[in-house]
Amino acid sequence: MRVTNDDSIDKVLFPAGIPESEGDIRLTFELYKIMVASSEGLVARRQGVNTFFLTLNGAALTACGLILSTAQTGPHKALALLALTVTGAILAHAWRSLLVSFGQLNTGKFVVINRLEQLFPAAIFFAEWQALGQGKQPEKYRTFTSREMWTPLAFFWIYVIASIVEALVWVGLLVL
Repeated sequence: MRVTNDDSIDKVLFPAGIPESEGDIRLTFELYKIMVASSEGLVARRQGVNTFFLTLNGAALTACGLILSTAQTGPHKALALLALTVTGAILAHAWRSLLVSFGQLNTGKFVVINRLEQLFPAAIFFAEWQALGQGKQPEKYRTFTSREMWTPLAFFWIYVIASIVEALVWVGLLVL
């Protein structure tokens, strides 16, 4: 059995000691399956969060477009747009924070999954991670999280720039 002793995780993961009996290994395998299902559930929740925030941002931008398309001009219009874009920036920041959290949670789950796999005849997730260069070789694998972060970041900066312009219009320093 190829078990490495990583004290930092083993003391928490195996408080009664590393499983050795067949019954304990079987129970550990059931816990392993729960952890894998939990990781899959986390990915599904993450996709739901992305859909939710894309929808909210789409609604905010649509509302901005509707306000811009009205014939009314002046500080009230700028204030309404400012309120929407500040709200949008807050939403984009919250979205990005959630994505960071999801990435960290999934990383933690795979530390546990990979450690549990060391008790079994095959370590399929760890082997996959090795085959992908452990995420250190972008030509082999680039994390979805790294790509996913661009969307809320792009929305955030669009909202920030629009908020600055609208604030300048609202206080009368800029006329559009």
